[in-house]
Amino acid sequence: MLITFALLGASIASVWLPSWPLGQRVTIAPWAVLYVAATLAGQASGVLAWPAVVALSALAALCLGARHHVGHRGAWAWTLAAGAMSLALALHALPGFHNPKVLDAVRTSPQATAFTLYANFDKASAGLFLLVFFAPRLHSPGAWRALVRPTLLAFSVASAITLGAAWATGHVQPDVKVPAFAAGFLAINLLFTCVAEEAFFRGWLQERLTRVLASRARMAWMPALVSAALFALAHAGGGPLYTALVGMAGLAYAWAYAQTRRIEAAILTHFLVNATHFLLFTYPMRSV
Repeated sequence: MLITFALLGASIASVWLPSWPLGQRVTIAPWAVLYVAATLAGQASGVLAWPAVVALSALAALCLGARHHVGHRGAWAWTLAAGAMSLALALHALPGFHNPKVLDAVRTSPQATAFTLYANFDKASAGLFLLVFFAPRLHSPGAWRALVRPTLLAFSVASAITLGAAWATGHVQPDVKVPAFAAGFLAINLLFTCVAEEAFFRGWLQERLTRVLASRARMAWMPALVSAALFALAHAGGGPLYTALVGMAGLAYAWAYAQTRRIEAAILTHFLVNATHFLLFTYPMRSV
């Protein structure tokens, strides 16, 4: 099982690697090789049953169809279908996935509430396919420099507002710590949570809305606002205050994406806020 998720994480991380040449006209992407290996390992370890493999194959087919039909009349139908399938996977609405618990009712500190952490193959896979087929990415090492300023600005604003408001309302308090499981938690949060959520809300949703409204200058703010609002609604199970805090953070992630039109800015901003919360404040919140 560990091999399954190590391969899945490596597949997501390798999206930024160049394809391998297999001849004059044929190349193969490292992420695809690693993902196939992760899927086979998932079947062998019991993480994936056959319905899960069928669902993942369907998502791959929809994403390939959307890419093939770019510029054609039916492109939007393929794109919407791929987004809907990705959302179903992210919400764990499809059968055949046996996502393991990584942490079970642990506390990061005595005053914190307990939380459980899963390694979600379905959500991570949805994020991977959206990242590969729909999210605009950087394609050269030098281009990363352009992300530094907007990412740090968005992170500073988001962490100050959201964590400041959570502290002011008594939901968290300063709590500097590095739990024994910190490295694993942060890796899962980055690769399986932040990538998946930003690939959907910014790389798929916000990017599609931005393209649709490109000719309407007065509505340039709409894609960011819609993606942030839906991002907040997706976390509504945490209660009104938590939903509002997530919405404010979502606006910062959406702004980072709007400024750069590159998914890396949104992913890094999201992860830096989450890491700051985890390492420097009560996580996930104070116990009553």
